[in-house]
Amino acid sequence: MERKKLPIGIQTFAEIRREGYYYVDKTPFVSALAESGKYYFLSRPRRFGKSLFLDTLAEAFAANRTLFTGLYLENHWDWERRHPVVRISFAEGRLERRADLDRRIRGILRENAERLQVVLDDLDDISGSFGQLITRAAEKHQRQTV
Repeated sequence: MERKKLPIGIQTFAEIRREGYYYVDKTPFVSALAESGKYYFLSRPRRFGKSLFLDTLAEAFAANRTLFTGLYLENHWDWERRHPVVRISFAEGRLERRADLDRRIRGILRENAERLQVVLDDLDDISGSFGQLITRAAEKHQRQTV
């Protein structure tokens, strides 16, 4: 039996699955979360897999079925329903000033808009741009934005 590598420091579900790292199947939780409730707050200590779980959710909603081969979700998910996924991460270091935070948020909004192929009117209006990103992605892709 081939010994799998441990995914130390790897936070992307796709890399873990494609590169053959050891993975404990948490996909039943993805299914349960998607089928119940509306809003969630993930409160766990640092290094407890929050980013990896959110990335797993994103891959499921983006309908990347091949990543789930052999896992619970492979046979318990509607792979025909691909949703536009907005990804937001502040993991890239500390931000000391409000202006730095605003710049980071505008960059995140811009990256998501490009990936989802939507146009935002005014990135200086952060809250308005965030709302536009969600509604325009849903309109363009004819699915609820996740």
